[in-house]
Amino acid sequence: MSTTVENTHLAEVTTVENVSVTEDNLTWTRTGTSESASRHELVLVREATNSQSGSSQYLLFILKEDPENKKIPFQLSILKTEEIPTDLRSLTVAGLPPHLKHGSANEHGVTNQVDIIVSIKSGVGLASKVWEYVLHPVWTYIAGDDSGKFTYRLIHTESPETIRDYAKQLWTTDERSKARTIVLLSGDGGIVDLLNGSDGNQVPENPPTVALLPLGTGNALFHSTHKPLYTEPGPSPLVLGLRTLFQGVGADLPVFRAAFSPGSHIVKFTDKSKERPSTPAVNQIQKQETSVTHLQGAIVASYGFHASLVHESDTPEYRVHGDKRFHMVAEGLLKESHPYAAKVSIRRRGSTTFEDIPRESHAYVLTALVSNMERKFAISPATKPLQSQLRLVHFGPIGGERTMSVMMKAYDEGSHVGMQWPDGEKVGYDEVDEVKISVLERDERRRKVCIDGTIVEIPEGGDMSINMLDHSLFKILASPVILESRG
Repeated sequence: MSTTVENTHLAEVTTVENVSVTEDNLTWTRTGTSESASRHELVLVREATNSQSGSSQYLLFILKEDPENKKIPFQLSILKTEEIPTDLRSLTVAGLPPHLKHGSANEHGVTNQVDIIVSIKSGVGLASKVWEYVLHPVWTYIAGDDSGKFTYRLIHTESPETIRDYAKQLWTTDERSKARTIVLLSGDGGIVDLLNGSDGNQVPENPPTVALLPLGTGNALFHSTHKPLYTEPGPSPLVLGLRTLFQGVGADLPVFRAAFSPGSHIVKFTDKSKERPSTPAVNQIQKQETSVTHLQGAIVASYGFHASLVHESDTPEYRVHGDKRFHMVAEGLLKESHPYAAKVSIRRRGSTTFEDIPRESHAYVLTALVSNMERKFAISPATKPLQSQLRLVHFGPIGGERTMSVMMKAYDEGSHVGMQWPDGEKVGYDEVDEVKISVLERDERRRKVCIDGTIVEIPEGGDMSINMLDHSLFKILASPVILESRG
């Protein structure tokens, strides 16, 4: 892990007049010509005082996103004006918020540290471009005269271990007492690595605050914590993430612990080739196994179809197919429709006793701490943002066609919940305090569980138990609107 030199592009500032908002449009005039953008492309407004006149002036940050433009998919425009409509006041900031001021002391006299982590290979690899073309210029202009005073530590990932190694350092004696904000340009994997940088047993004096920009594939945690803010049409996830970064408030991040039987081990495949082709050669991918007793998670813990899909799409046989591999694996698993032999027991919310799910074999067993695994895929529709309540989604071996139907209904605002069929099969959905899965399969292929994307193989007859961690490891920046709605 190393602190990296910045490679960034500062957008030019254009002076404009007559800024107004009409429905979903933002309009202004420049040298007498009217111009416009979508209101939803406005990220933030920076209010500053003109040093000569003492009057206010405003910088408007407008972000256009073009995923088809592979070279530069983001275009940031910065407009300067002397007046803004009152409709834009809610998006106005006067400078860096306290949590982004590196080196400043808080009310308890604790010095704040700001670390920005750019996960260069997350998702489709856009994190570096977001930093260069979007976040760095917005940060610099919002900091204004303080941009030299409050800097930050910038880290670009160099390997899949970078964030995990960084997380381990957070728990050393010297680092543990610092107040810290971690700006994570990453997917869910970055959060998982942070959560598992320690054994999770220590209670931090100052839980670090994480700000997440959604640059992974599924971005489950981000979409779930921002779900009430989504509208159609509306701001993009990146625009919402930038607003939360500069206007958000820290809240405890709910975390669960998945504990495993002795003999369990993490399974992952690592590309050992020096080149980084989009489809690595099979003989360059090596299997790694690491013994494990428990993992922390913030998203889901699963057994059955979901865990098999995540695991098999990462194997050498399928990685050579690039992005097509997920569809290929899903198709194969649906065709097989394997009945996973397991005993699943739950302790319902507020209960002290376990009860067995009345099934000897299962197709899908997923414990969720978030509502959405993708922006549109609502696996646990009753889950509210940052709610510390586990819910179990489960059904038996109902066949490929029905399983596919359940998955499609999850994309329809979570309408898979309550599905049932004439033969008595149904989709179960339960609030739980604890889940215990005893894996009874002989074939190691069927003994994989998934914790936030990490695959663990359980020995035959072994088990996994999932319950909430009773203390906070991290805070996460959340929109004030989300926190107010929690009551």
